[in-house]
Amino acid sequence: MRAEAIRRTTLAAVCASTLIAAVVASTAGCTSVPRATNELEAARDVYRSAAANPQVQARAPVELELAERDLRDAENLHSADAAPARVAHFSYLAAQRARIAMKTAELRAAEASYSMANEQRDRLQAQLAR
Repeated sequence: MRAEAIRRTTLAAVCASTLIAAVVASTAGCTSVPRATNELEAARDVYRSAAANPQVQARAPVELELAERDLRDAENLHSADAAPARVAHFSYLAAQRARIAMKTAELRAAEASYSMANEQRDRLQAQLAR
């Protein structure tokens, strides 16, 4: 009788621990989904900012296209209910590439401004030399 009571207690403990483990696992899965969704939304916002900037469109179209491709991959993974870590990864890549596109446009605008200033300086020096 005593062995039967121990067996039932052990079985109840195993069932309870399995149930607790299942609840913890499902809760852990739920916490990562909003993270991936939040990162996807953040990537969309950064990409929209970059795509709306005419300087980025004119001076960094390749970089903007790479950002768009990664954002599309993230959205496709999200739609396909892929692992949240993969969605978050591609969202991160898209946001970083959009930021790179904006910085590249700034750099190229500064280079163009520098080049124009050099040309103006050379013209002024040529006029003064006459």
